Amino acid sequence: MTSAEPVIFVTGTDTDVGKTFVSGLLALKWHANYWKPIQTGLESDPGDSLTVSNFFSKQEAVEWYPAVLKPVVELQKPLCPLDAVKCDPTASEVSLEDFVLPNDTITDHTVAPLIIEGAGGIFVPLNSKCEITSDLIKRVIELTDRPVYVVLVARSGLGTLNHTLLTHDHLKTNGLGEHFLGCILNGPKNSLNKETLELFDVKVIAEIPFVEETLQLNSVLECIPSLSDIINES
Repeated sequence: MTSAEPVIFVTGTDTDVGKTFVSGLLALKWHANYWKPIQTGLESDPGDSLTVSNFFSKQEAVEWYPAVLKPVVELQKPLCPLDAVKCDPTASEVSLEDFVLPNDTITDHTVAPLIIEGAGGIFVPLNSKCEITSDLIKRVIELTDRPVYVVLVARSGLGTLNHTLLTHDHLKTNGLGEHFLGCILNGPKNSLNKETLELFDVKVIAEIPFVEETLQLNSVLECIPSLSDIINES
């Protein structure tokens, strides 16, 4: 591993689209560490960092256990960060200046790829300055010399075309098009949606089928290409 190991920012087209599950898969497949910088909804959920940690603990004979890095912002309400802060009198408004890329070499790992999972979708409001998730991605790019890529998680079924194309267009028009690594479709395979997305120049790097048990992941992991292969094709 070298200091040039990439940072992969995972965002989604919608809430509950499967970002955490896919982030765990990517960390497992790509031998990456994991960071959720902004966590909301802790009053009803233990948090995505714990989910990813438990995800790995359920696997047998895994070759890689990630460093799961602590969030910078932790909020109780299951709302966008802007609104979650409004509901918590002890919380301070999210400021992009508070985010510093964690030094994952302080763990037992050598330098590895880093999976960063965003909160919600690409246009989720972070603060009253009207800064959104794509501004956080730009902040990450400013903070590191490592290559930064964006992976978009989308549903495979009905309704995904509008959400996915809008998100892809937002990335392009906000200066992040060159950082777009590709889209991962989560759910039952839908060849028509995949073909239509690719017609509109949205690269689909993987289709993740639904699995009932996280222990049954070998076939799912086989659907994900190696990180080096995807980067070399970009």
